[in-house]
Parts: sequence; C-alpha cells; structure tokens
Amino acid sequence: MTARSLLLLIALTGCATIPEGRYGIARLRLRGVEALDGRALRSCLATKERERVELNLGASAEPTCGEPPFDAGRLRLPLWRWPWTPWPVYDRNVFERDLARIERWYRARGYYDARVLAATFQPPAATDDDRTRDSDGRPLCEPEGEGEGCRLEIEVSVHEGDPVRVRTLALEGLEPLSPQLQRRVQGSWKLEVGERFDEALYDRSKSAMLRVLHNAGYGCAAIGPSEAQPQPVVIDPEARLADVRLRVDPGPPAHLGVIRVVGNEDLSEEVIRAVADLSPGDSFTNDRLQEAQHFIYSLGAFSNVDVTGEPRRGPDGECTGEVDVTIRVSPGRRFRYGVGGGVLAGTYTVGQEETDVRQWDIHALGFVEHRNFLGGLRRVRFELRPRLIFQPSGGSPVANPRPGVDVRLQMQQPSFVESRTNLVSNLRYELGPDPNDLFFRHTLNVPITLHRAFFDGRLSLSAGPSFDLFRVWRRVSEAPVADFELLMLQADAQIDLRDDSRRPTRGLFTSLGLQVARFLSWDYVRVIPDVRLYAPLGNRVVLAGRFRLGVMHISRAADGLDAVSAELGPQLYRLRSGGASSHRGFLPGYLGDPPSSSGDPDAPFQRNSGGLRRWESSLEVRLRVSEDFGLTFFADMGDVNREPRFRFDYLHLALGGGLRYDTIVGPLRFDIGLRVPRAQIVGSDAPDAGTRVRLFGLPIRGAFHLTIGEAF
Repeated sequence: MTARSLLLLIALTGCATIPEGRYGIARLRLRGVEALDGRALRSCLATKERERVELNLGASAEPTCGEPPFDAGRLRLPLWRWPWTPWPVYDRNVFERDLARIERWYRARGYYDARVLAATFQPPAATDDDRTRDSDGRPLCEPEGEGEGCRLEIEVSVHEGDPVRVRTLALEGLEPLSPQLQRRVQGSWKLEVGERFDEALYDRSKSAMLRVLHNAGYGCAAIGPSEAQPQPVVIDPEARLADVRLRVDPGPPAHLGVIRVVGNEDLSEEVIRAVADLSPGDSFTNDRLQEAQHFIYSLGAFSNVDVTGEPRRGPDGECTGEVDVTIRVSPGRRFRYGVGGGVLAGTYTVGQEETDVRQWDIHALGFVEHRNFLGGLRRVRFELRPRLIFQPSGGSPVANPRPGVDVRLQMQQPSFVESRTNLVSNLRYELGPDPNDLFFRHTLNVPITLHRAFFDGRLSLSAGPSFDLFRVWRRVSEAPVADFELLMLQADAQIDLRDDSRRPTRGLFTSLGLQVARFLSWDYVRVIPDVRLYAPLGNRVVLAGRFRLGVMHISRAADGLDAVSAELGPQLYRLRSGGASSHRGFLPGYLGDPPSSSGDPDAPFQRNSGGLRRWESSLEVRLRVSEDFGLTFFADMGDVNREPRFRFDYLHLALGGGLRYDTIVGPLRFDIGLRVPRAQIVGSDAPDAGTRVRLFGLPIRGAFHLTIGEAF
C-alpha cells in the first residue's frame, strides 16, 4: 500500500476529535503503584486514557476489575494510536470518585494505610474545571485543532504503605463431615498464613468451600461467622495482621425437588427436560446442575442457559433437604444464514483422526441453518463451498489452480432414543483433486452416527454406519486408480481430562478410532489409538507428549481394484504420516516407504501411497514468552510401512522448534523440523531419503509448516 493510499484510507475512515470545550485524556499516569499491578487498578477506574496499540510481552492477560491476580507482571510495549481511536472525555466529578475508588481498591487488597497524595494536570487549568474555557469564554489551553478541545495528561501519586497479612485461618463446624470431605473443604482456602490479606481471595475461599459442599450433596450448606468471633475477619491495624474465622453449616444431604423450565417460549420443554436429565428425588450435586446447563446449551438453540438450585425452607426457616431447580433459557436465532470466504489448508478429518494433506484451497462459503427444524430442537444445516484448489504437481510445489466444490448437509436430532443421545446424519459430496494424489474424483460420504457424551463432555462415544462412493473423474498422472464403494461401521471414543482443550497445560487426552468395513470393495479393520499427556514444569513451561498408533488389516479386496488400493485400502483412509499435526520432519504424507513405482526416492514431491502400520511419537517443550507469544521445541519420531508389523527401529528422528502467536481461532504456528543424520534407522548408515525443501533459499533436510492450531 502506498503512502497516498494509506492517507486516503485514514481520511475515509475519519480521525477521532476531542469535543469542543472539553479535555481529551491522552495519558493517565499512576505514580507510586509498585507492590501491585497498575493495570489491575486501572481496570476499576472510570477515567481512562486514550487507547493505543500495544505489544504484550508479559505472561498475564488484560485484567478484569476485582479479579485476581492483582500483582501480576505485565510488560507492555506501547506502539501507536490509530487516528480513529476515540478520545475519552475528562469529567471532574467522575475523576473525584475515581480517587476514592483507588483508596478503596487498595483497602480491599489489604493496604489499609494507602492514600492518594496528589493529582496533577497538564495543562494546569484542568485542576479546577473540566471545561477548556473560563466564564468569559476565553480559552484556558491550546486546542488540538479548529473546533476541537484540548489534550490532557493526568498524574496521580499514591502512597501504598504496608499490607495487612494473614495471622490465622480457622474453620468450625466440620465435625459432621467425613475426614476426606473435611480435608477438601480445608483445602479450599485461597488465603495463606503470612501472605497479604485480600477481600477477593477471601470471597473466593468461601465460594470454593460451598462448591465442595454442594458437590458432596449438601445443597443447604452455608458459611458464615462463628460464635467465638462474630466478625469473620478481624484486623489488627497496628500489627497489620488479620484473623479469619468462619463456621460451616453443612445442613442435611439434599435431593432434587421441583424442576421448572422458564423462558423456552415455543421451544420443546420435553427435549430440554430430557437433555437436562434431572428428576425429582435424585441426589443433589452442583456438578449435576452444571452438567445439565452444558448439555442444554450444546443444543445450539439458546443464547444463554442458566440452571440454578434454591434450597427449600420450612416455616421455621430451616432447610428441608430439597433443592428446587430452575432451568432458565434465552432462545437465540433459530434461522441462520451467511456468506463468506476463506482459505483452508492442512488437514483432512477422518473420525477423531486428523491427517495432514499437501493441498490448500481458496473458497467461498454459503450456508443456511435452522436450529428448531420442524420442532423438537432439531438442527439442519446446508453448506456450499465452491473452491479453487492448489496442490503440488510434478516438480512444482503449487500447480495451476483447479476448481472444485464441497457440498454438505447435516441433520442433528437430540434426545434420540435416550435423553442425551444425538442422532447425527451427514451427506457430503466433493468434486476436485484427491488430497493425497494427483487425480480428480467424485466422492460421496453418508455417515449416520449416534453420539453420546458423559461427565460434562469429558467422555464421548459415537458409532454408526457410513457409506462412501468414489469415482475417478479425470487423471492427471498415469498411476492406475480404481472406482470403489465402501460400507463400514465407524466408532470413536475419547476421554478429555485436559484443563483447556484449546491451550492445555495439564491433563490427559486419549481417543480410539475404529473402522470395520464389509461386503463391498473391501473387508478390513482399521484401529487408531491416540494418547496425549500435558504436565506443567513451572515458570510458564509445559511438557507435552503424544503417542499414536495405526493398524489396518485387509482380509479381502474386490476384483477390479488397482494393486495399490487392493493392498492398502481406500485412498482417504490409508495410514499416512508427516505434516504440521503429525511428524514435522516430513511434508504431509511423505513419511514411510516410497511408492513401488517411484524412481528416485529423493525426487521432489514424491509422495508415499500409505501403509498398513503406523506409529508416531512427539515430545514438546512449550514456553509461553508472553500472553500472546510462545516458543516450542520438539522431537518427532515415527514410521509408516506396508508390512504386518511395526518397525520401531525406523525412528526417523527430527528435532525442531517453532513460534506461536495466539489468535481468536487458535495459535498461528510456524514450525521447522530437521531430520537428524544417522538417527533415521537404528543400525543403518543409509543416507537420509526424505524430502528436501528450501526455506529463504536455503536447502533443508526436513520440512517447515505454517498453520493454525497446536500440533496436538
């Protein structure tokens, strides 16, 4: 973009101006804020400075008012302000209330001696008035431009003092509880003896204790002051020490009472109740209510779902042991449609498995969706993607673009047969180049799946029949490829115990994919187990590991199939490896034995046709440099072969590193994997026969990948 074009763009979008006669706050400086985080304090003030583009070099996200941590290390590099960024207007009354908020905020953090020393203004005329003209209409400052107000800088000086620290923590009333439950309640303290007292951590402690008791079935539990200390928190201002004493009243074990559904309008109450899976007389736990809320919201027809319990009390005010439940829903838009476009690259999903492919496309997107089709909260979606597809051909990494189309129709029926079992029917038609080879084909895929989730979605099971129709349309290479039909049972199971599915730092994820094909072009069994582990090492470092196997046993192949298909199975479901979400030392599909028709195994873009056995192992050290940026160092190993056994002595070791930048759709990732000489096959000095690529003009025995999302 030329400078003239940039100036024209700014002129068209318009520059923000300061209202005439007012001050626009260019800067708000807090001097003396040292022990705590100034950004955490700023988030609670109504007086704001004009925003600027900043680079986050710290490890913490943007704070929320009143939410810990209050002493996080945040390092931000200020860059620039966009001309259209609005100017906050200075209001003297609001600012004076903010000065009181500063002292109250510090008091809530345990700094009872904190006070505001002074507030200075530049220009000084703003000290007495928030208007830029005096009573005679004369200007008190230099305006930013004709018909505009003035720029204002404010500096607030704060004296923090010393904090109040926790001297004692005591809980009473735990005797009726089991020893194990007592330990869990005691472990809910967010405050620590000797550490700074903080009202937010005190409130979090009580909430955590109630959560433990509610999940143990004590729906009437309450936490309040003890008789020995009527004030839950007693502050000794001279010694700057705090004594905290609470009493737990667990009440009787509770069960569910009346269950009401509110706000559903004409949406099916029967389906909502079925998906909630709550019945009067069931044992109460807060986790059950949260799980019901999760599954109701997953129906997709509501903008908000809130499931709450209210203990029922008798005439004397005592809890009866029953908890009445209210399911409050807010319907969202039922009919949705849209158009757009995008770029798609990198993976092809088969069940739970994602297989990297060396193909990408530019596509338009149009969709129509109804989330209460013919009632019953049934969801129907139609999607059309005309595409312009790029893939390697011969010695060129990108061939001439070729057209294609992807048409999808999906219907989801909730509460099918059983309360939380969904029936999902799909129809997908594709016309275009095969993602793993150089020919055009028609494919039709029709799976019908029963899907059931358990434990708030931590465990999910799915199974059902699937039919595939494959027709070769136009060949680009001379390799023989046959048409086929495929009928199979596909089942998937996964257990997700990670703390965060998008950016995990601890936990376990495991999945198992199974395909059993019979009757048509093949009889085969395909099994894909996958295990992933995540462990925090401290100081923003996470150790992540993955081990994945693949087994394919073909017992029969129909007459008329080409030799490779008869040996290795259908094109889309063959076992392959290499790529951004697989072995990063190889391009997608290039790991393993070269095709029997290959001449030079080192020839560029010579793909592997697949195999019958596959194993992959990855180990990563993930370092979060800041909230947005991260570094990764990894070691990948694996092999694909056509023999009926695994070749664990074929290591194909690659070492590498990568950069991460978080976006709203996941981390943008750039990885480079370099194959280690003499670490490809154990006991062999054979030269590395893998692909070579060029990065910035330099030859690399390995591969590089640019994609979105973590490798695993």
